[in-house]
Amino acid sequence: MLGLATLIVILPIVVVVLGSFKTGEEFNRSNPFDLPKFRANNEVWKGTADFTDKSDALEIPEKMFEGHDAYQIVLVHDEAQDGASVEIENSQGNKINAALESGKMETPIKLDDEFRQSAKQGGVKISGRDCILRRVRVTDNFFLQNYVTAFTKGNMLLGFWNTLVLIFFSGLGTVLTGSMTAYVLSRFHFKMKKVVRTMFLWISLIPTITTQVATFQIIQKLHLYNTHLAVIVLSMGTDIIAIMIYLQFLNNISKSLDESAIIDGAGYVYVFTKIIFPLLQPATVTILILKCVNLYNDFYNPLLYMPKTTLQVISTSLYKFKGPFGTNWPVICAGVVIAVIPTFVLFIFLQKYIYNGMVTGSVKE
Repeated sequence: MLGLATLIVILPIVVVVLGSFKTGEEFNRSNPFDLPKFRANNEVWKGTADFTDKSDALEIPEKMFEGHDAYQIVLVHDEAQDGASVEIENSQGNKINAALESGKMETPIKLDDEFRQSAKQGGVKISGRDCILRRVRVTDNFFLQNYVTAFTKGNMLLGFWNTLVLIFFSGLGTVLTGSMTAYVLSRFHFKMKKVVRTMFLWISLIPTITTQVATFQIIQKLHLYNTHLAVIVLSMGTDIIAIMIYLQFLNNISKSLDESAIIDGAGYVYVFTKIIFPLLQPATVTILILKCVNLYNDFYNPLLYMPKTTLQVISTSLYKFKGPFGTNWPVICAGVVIAVIPTFVLFIFLQKYIYNGMVTGSVKE
């Protein structure tokens, strides 16, 4: 069962990584687990060039080669007859002759670096004998193009920056409110204390979606819509998970530290900021990591409250590649891989804090 569960988690990741190296056509037609070919075919001309009765050369201008590596030219023609051939000439007068194989309908012709650069500067002329040309495609070396497209056209750098802004201020607010609330609940005895703790638990059980209409109206009335503050205010509120983690640590900190400091004349603010809070460092790191991951993965709140293009975050930056006329899945896959890298690195280096923060205080001896 454990192996099956692991496989279910890993398979989608494999599909996304493989898909990020495929072209759109290859992604739609191939099996999800097929290895990518790392090449893209792009059509630069379509029509009919009859080289059986006339000898006029087909001219393909240089603009058709813009943005293409042009590793090779693929000629699509009617079924070739014996003796059929084609000739490709660049702007410098260099020529490539190729005989068409009998019965074949496609002829790939590899281009060297010099010929390729000349084609980008002055185009090419194609002439032939005893054949009818239907299409001309160029094959590009294709490896990281999806990643380049996702990062540049998706403006993911802006998405990373806006996400960092949300994480910094929301994380700071969560640490302050969570630690102070847990300190009060742990160290002070007052009326309605049990009621307050119960309310935190009950509020966390209310589905967030049921309060979205009222929340949206409040955000609009406060003039926070389409600003960073909208998501920051919603995220920095008292977090029940943060409170519980802090309570676990506070229960392991002896109250004698508080009492001795108060006897020496220290106030509660001094005790909390100078004595208690520094001892909560493992819990703080754990809460910051969990908060960062939640905000990093949050798609709903940024999309609803920050729809402005300049406010896009990493989770909404890839949404622009989905439209009414189709979805560029390979680019989205590449963007997903780019988005996963920071969280993966963060988890590798900080995983011990996550485990310690979740376990410490859960068992008493």
